[in-house]
Amino acid sequence: MKLKKSLGQHFLRDKGVIKRIVAAGNVLPEDRVIEIGPGGGALTEEILKREPKELVLIEIDPRWAEYLKEKFGSSVKIFNADATEFDFSQLEGKWKFFGNLPYNVSTAIIRNLLKHRNVFEEGIFMVQKEVADRLAATRGKEYGYLPALLRPFFRIEKLFDVHPKAFVPPPKVWSTVFRMVPSGFDMEEGELLSFEKFLKRAFSHRRKKLKKNLGLKGFPEGFEELAEKRAEEIEPEEFLALFRALKNN
Repeated sequence: MKLKKSLGQHFLRDKGVIKRIVAAGNVLPEDRVIEIGPGGGALTEEILKREPKELVLIEIDPRWAEYLKEKFGSSVKIFNADATEFDFSQLEGKWKFFGNLPYNVSTAIIRNLLKHRNVFEEGIFMVQKEVADRLAATRGKEYGYLPALLRPFFRIEKLFDVHPKAFVPPPKVWSTVFRMVPSGFDMEEGELLSFEKFLKRAFSHRRKKLKKNLGLKGFPEGFEELAEKRAEEIEPEEFLALFRALKNN
């Protein structure tokens, strides 16, 4: 089948890379596994060799969803759905996630997973290298509101880079495989949304100081020095502490 450029379809074909990705997730027979964007099922085949308790596939392209249904039959459960909006919380228990995430929506998928963190045990994902660099950043020009939002909830560790030739068709950029593991931290959903809005304001004008972006004349005691810094100079833990101090002020 012809791949859809609009869906960012670049299928992984390098068997060595496929084995490294699945090995990184250490799939065991008692594990429930979700694969996002399985496409032709190359990663799916390798996961099935580990004989997980259950394997669910989330595929947005109806043509590939039908192909996967014919190829794997009852050994998998398939949802023809958009992973940026899918309700992962409908699936009971804890799940290990895998995915060669489409470049154009990878961060939207990660944000949706934060919403459904209650079912998230661990994730092994491949994204554009530049996206992985941003997600793992805690300071500097690559750092932004999303990594600052994710950091309290997840530990993000880059594992290895993948050459464009490992894909069909080859993308114009390198990819990176990373691990994402819950930290054990949580907050109520309303507070999370408020925290996200706070971070978006903090990063709204990258060259301006934090006091300008937040529109604050004064900062809580102990946080005064942050007022003169830019958002990219402030670590996620400091942002969370400042947010809660402002909320309780």
